[in-house]
Amino acid sequence: MKKILVVEDDPVNQMILSDFLAANGYDTVAASSGPEGIERFERDAPDLLLVDVQLPRKNGFELVREIKGRPDGKATPILLMSKPFDLVQLLARVRQLLGEPA
Repeated sequence: MKKILVVEDDPVNQMILSDFLAANGYDTVAASSGPEGIERFERDAPDLLLVDVQLPRKNGFELVREIKGRPDGKATPILLMSKPFDLVQLLARVRQLLGEPA
């Protein structure tokens, strides 16, 4: 089962995304800030990251720059999100980034 790290500071959106992805066959882990996202990336080695642009303490762009600058993060797909987003389109993009059929 592919693991997705959801980095989202809004608890409701984090829950919606995590539950939706889990219902579609993905293992999810979550973080609420940029620094926590880095910690979860190191600990959980996700297959893909979903990252909100607006995050506390380190925004989504800074998080992506830091992860992509690391040897273990270069090949990890990252999808930056901005609200509002469509869950069906999001799932199609996740599947595409993970090399799965849409």
